[in-house]
Amino acid sequence: MMVDFKELSDSLDGKVRGNPVAISLFKDEIPQLYEQKKVVPCSIVRHAMDKGEIVSFDKHHHDCTTGVYTAGVHEGTDEIRSGQYLAQNIPAYTDVGAEKIKTGEYVLPQKTVVGIGAAPLSEVPDGIFVDWIVVVCTPHWANFIGGARTVLDGTPPRGAAGSSFCSDLFATPWHDGNVVITPGDLGGRMNNRLKPEEMFVVVPNEYLESLLNIMTSTPDARAVLEATKPEESDYWKKRDRAKRAKENIDQRIEEDSFDSKVSMSWSEGAKAMIAKAPSGIIEMAINNVEDFARDNGIDAINEDVVIDQMNSVGMDPNMLS
Repeated sequence: MMVDFKELSDSLDGKVRGNPVAISLFKDEIPQLYEQKKVVPCSIVRHAMDKGEIVSFDKHHHDCTTGVYTAGVHEGTDEIRSGQYLAQNIPAYTDVGAEKIKTGEYVLPQKTVVGIGAAPLSEVPDGIFVDWIVVVCTPHWANFIGGARTVLDGTPPRGAAGSSFCSDLFATPWHDGNVVITPGDLGGRMNNRLKPEEMFVVVPNEYLESLLNIMTSTPDARAVLEATKPEESDYWKKRDRAKRAKENIDQRIEEDSFDSKVSMSWSEGAKAMIAKAPSGIIEMAINNVEDFARDNGIDAINEDVVIDQMNSVGMDPNMLS
């Protein structure tokens, strides 16, 4: 079943940078709607992601011979095919390492395609097959997006580091058909202007429906958490303490209101902030913040307390902004 690209794009809104990008491998000809640009091949991600453009490259339209060699549309040079441009200029590379990183699963075989295109996922032209999508996001969201295959058959995403981003984007998904999570190499990050906290996730077409399910379903996060806690865990004491505190609230409130879930004083700003958490984990998030406050001798919760609690467990407060 073909996933609705617009629906999937909407589900990723606010969780990834700009537009999710649809990557298409063109085997015979490049459709006219895909503007052929003389750019570094991996930068077609940025053109679609940040500028909303529908672009492509081929043997005659590019600005990086290594990139088009990796993408299988250019035969490269002797120096590139052998990896000697790496071995001769980067002292850490051995001849063997440099050669292997430019062969096998790190390159798309020559003549597999005539060109490769990128488009915002929500604006893929009619009749165009999307081989995979790529997003730029923080590690927090990479954890969710990267599980698109894992939740189906238990296969974890492929973690890439050390290879070029062109390999991660154009070759590796074709060879092993798996999700790829990668920081990208220096060139890939620079050409796509990634911030230090950002990384790439590549998801093949066959796992897009699963990705949509991940992004639109609500897990029972509390039940998952409680399934991990042994009987002697302090978690149960804290949960019971919070429950008793709630029962002692004198004012009458509606069952589904925010106030029914808290046992401490919250500022309006803190309430608004925590309310942006996914609906399935709001109550757990409230309890975690209140436990943090009690453990640190804090009587009332404001936005700074919420931020401090998230930082204490390695979460990005910007996800609630």
